[in-house]
Amino acid sequence: MNSLVRSVQGQLIAPGTQDGQWVWDGTQWVCSPCGSNGSSGQVPGCPPPGWPPMGCPPWFSGQNSPPWYPGANAGVSFGNTAPVNAVRGHFWWNGVSLFIFDGAVWVNTTTGTIDGGGGGGGGGSGSATVVISDTAPGNPVAGMQWWNGTILQVYDGTKWNVVGPGSTTGPVPTTTNVFAMTVPVQLSLGANAWNPVPFTANPTVDSLAGYDPITHKYKPTKAGVYQFMCRCYNGGAVFGFTLIKNDTGAFTGLNDNILILVDLGAASIGGWVTGTAITVMNGTTDYVRMFGYADNGIFYPIGGNPVFTAWLMP
Repeated sequence: MNSLVRSVQGQLIAPGTQDGQWVWDGTQWVCSPCGSNGSSGQVPGCPPPGWPPMGCPPWFSGQNSPPWYPGANAGVSFGNTAPVNAVRGHFWWNGVSLFIFDGAVWVNTTTGTIDGGGGGGGGGSGSATVVISDTAPGNPVAGMQWWNGTILQVYDGTKWNVVGPGSTTGPVPTTTNVFAMTVPVQLSLGANAWNPVPFTANPTVDSLAGYDPITHKYKPTKAGVYQFMCRCYNGGAVFGFTLIKNDTGAFTGLNDNILILVDLGAASIGGWVTGTAITVMNGTTDYVRMFGYADNGIFYPIGGNPVFTAWLMP
């Protein structure tokens, strides 16, 4: 070792300086009370008395570890996990952050945060490094944050967890109108029977290309939570409408997965009737279909706004 080795505090080491069982004799570190010639006593970490001839050698913290003595430097390790048997001054590059082992814990040289790492002990929180990328960063460590331009996520050591939009100035997820159907002309439902509403117009909105004009089913192609709205004008007849999820082809009212149901069992004063529902759609097989009923068989076109809409929620 060079006699001008500095201590961890950055000061020149004065002869007689002691760190644990080690003493700087002005030229090298010797293991006290071994003495500079290794002839007096023996303490843990020291070799047998008399070997080697010139004082105590560096102390090793574990098998295959670099040597350590006060003020000494260590090597640099590369990998996803912290190296075992680390010694003070050892560096570890995980592909994203550079850590240094201070003798007890791994410290991120950029942020100053502590990482247990599995090799040096101590610490609990991970690196506070933030990665900005369209795709998740490789080799993440616990505590790492990832911003994809819309959502901020944090890695818990196993998986990425959504924190939130992360910024009040960036884009914020919103509810999106993905489907809307109007009724420009009067439709025939068939008298005194529940039938799918036979929409004749094309949707005014169908951003997920989910509508089938033959079966009148709406099957969104993106998984998520959806809000549906159905509306109709009752002309004073015995009247009703329903929105069913994954119906079997007919409305029986017994085993159907009913999302919306309005059923006026007697003739009533004409007026608007509206229903809403929220449900999860899997984006592949789930669909909904609107059924109607009127004793006069008429689905009225009154009103220019959509009578069947879907909104994808954030």
